[in-house]
Amino acid sequence: MGKPPDNTVDLSGIPLTPKDLERVAAYLQHSAAHVDTVELCFTELTDEMLLQLLPALGALPHLTTLSLNGNRLTKAILRDLTEALKDPRKFPSVTWIDLGNNVDIFSLPQPFLVSLKKRCPKQGNLPTILEFGEGQLSDLEGQDGLAESQEDLRAAGQGADEPDRLDCLGLQLTDRMGRGGTLPSKRGSGGDAAATQT
Repeated sequence: MGKPPDNTVDLSGIPLTPKDLERVAAYLQHSAAHVDTVELCFTELTDEMLLQLLPALGALPHLTTLSLNGNRLTKAILRDLTEALKDPRKFPSVTWIDLGNNVDIFSLPQPFLVSLKKRCPKQGNLPTILEFGEGQLSDLEGQDGLAESQEDLRAAGQGADEPDRLDCLGLQLTDRMGRGGTLPSKRGSGGDAAATQT
């Protein structure tokens, strides 16, 4: 067992079994000092499976990004994640947890977001997905000039590889907003339940 490449453990797209999770947990414990990103997207994780991994994930001292999108997680797991985030000894460095494209997770509870925000106080003024609803989009557009189309941004000199202004804020808009024709996220519809404080 060595150091993960780029400090990332990426198992995306690999269906995991409970036996695999034992190996993953052991690897995370062994490599804890070197892991800052864990990608478990589309691995068929269930609530029970994530509960099995939660102690190993919460103990990673440098974990900033946890991607759990595209799995079989339900809103019931949010209670356990929220409780883990309330404990400052667990997930001490996390700033991004992606729970989009799961069974029935369409929004994140306020205590979850508050606990995440406490881990990144310098970014505390950024809107979160619950604070940034459809009714507030027009207010934000008027204040910050975010109503410009992508063509206008490109014409102003923004290259195709640069993130749009909302991505710079660390926001991931819901698919519902994207379908309305206003400022769709480059990350696609999988970001319905993503929280960030980067």
